[in-house]
Amino acid sequence: MSAKDWQRPHTMTIDERKKVWNDKQLHGRFFKTLTNPCVDMVASVHWLQFGDLFAETEGFICAIQDEVIKTNNYRKYILRDGTVDVCRACHHPGESLRHVISGCSQLSNGEYLHRHNQVARIIHQQLAIKFGFTQQDVPYYKYEPKPVLENRSVTLYWDRSIITDRFIVANKPDIVVIDRTARKAIIVDISVPHDENLVKAENDKKIKYIDLAHEIVAMWDVDSTIIVPIVVSVNGLIGKTMDDYLSKLGLGKWLKGLIQKSALLNTARIVRRFLSLDA
Repeated sequence: MSAKDWQRPHTMTIDERKKVWNDKQLHGRFFKTLTNPCVDMVASVHWLQFGDLFAETEGFICAIQDEVIKTNNYRKYILRDGTVDVCRACHHPGESLRHVISGCSQLSNGEYLHRHNQVARIIHQQLAIKFGFTQQDVPYYKYEPKPVLENRSVTLYWDRSIITDRFIVANKPDIVVIDRTARKAIIVDISVPHDENLVKAENDKKIKYIDLAHEIVAMWDVDSTIIVPIVVSVNGLIGKTMDDYLSKLGLGKWLKGLIQKSALLNTARIVRRFLSLDA
C-alpha cells in the first residue's frame, strides 16, 4: 500500500479542543466556570506549572475538576450499575461530587471548616510576619494563630467576636486588623465556595460586614474600615479581584498560589476521606 493511501489523522487545534471540552455536559462544567469573565484564567490554572505536587495528586485533582469521581450519583447515572443515589455521610438523596465537596451537612463543621481555616491561616500568618509579631515562617498547616496579637501600632484579631454598641448579627469575621498608625481597620473574611458561586461569595462577604464596618469606625477612632473578602473556589478558581485584595492587605501577589494550593489539596483530601466511608 502506498503512502498516499493512508489517511492522515486530524490534529485538533487548541480552539477545537476548547470547543469539545466546553460542549461536554458533565466534564465541561469546570471549563465554563473557568472562562467566566470574572475569573482569572491564568492564575486559576497556574498550579499545574508549579511542579510541586505528586503526579497522582495532580491527576486526582484534575479528575475532581472533570467530575469523574465514582460517587453514588456518578455510578447511578453514568456507570448505570444500579447504585442508589444517596449520600453515604448525610443520607440525603443526591451524592453528586458537588454535594461531596461543598454541600454535605455532615462535612460542614469538620472537613469544610478545616479547608476554610487552612486558607485563613495563610493570611493571618503573613499579616503576623508583616506587622512584626513573628519571624518564624513555618508551613501554614503547622501555624497556630493566637486570638489576639498586639503592639503599639497594630492589633490583629483571629476568629474573635467584635463587641459593638448596637446588636449586629455578623460580628465575627475571620481576621480583623486595627492599624492605629494608618488610622484604619481591615475586616478579612475567607470563603471557599463552589466554582459557580465564586463571585456571589465575594459580594455576599462585602454586604455581610458592612454594618460591622460602620460600627468599627464609630467605636475605634479610625477613619475607615475596609472589607477584604479572600475567595478561592473548591477547585482552585481565583477571581480577577484577588490581586487587589491582597494589595489592600499589603501582601504579595505570590500568596494567591499558596492559597490556591491549600484549597485544592484540602478538596482532594475531603474527596479521598469521603470515598473511604462505608456506602
